[in-house]
Amino acid sequence: MSTHRADAAVVKATLPVTLIVYGWRENAPGTLAWVFPSLSAARVAVRALKNAARWLIVSGRRANDTVDVDEVRRTATVLVERFA
Repeated sequence: MSTHRADAAVVKATLPVTLIVYGWRENAPGTLAWVFPSLSAARVAVRALKNAARWLIVSGRRANDTVDVDEVRRTATVLVERFA
């Protein structure tokens, strides 16, 4: 598993966050995104998604009907990413 983490000061200063899951094991519903009130809440949620293989958590509200992962990476602070 590979992960990337942002600086701790950035993480503490950022609320809310968006969890974006863009890679799945087995069942693949496509790219999905949810807004959470905190980084810790998003991390709890992604751990519950057992088939989430590739995901990232970014600062701010980024969830909508169509999420472009590359665009989000360019325009938001990526706090944590799993890309294994």
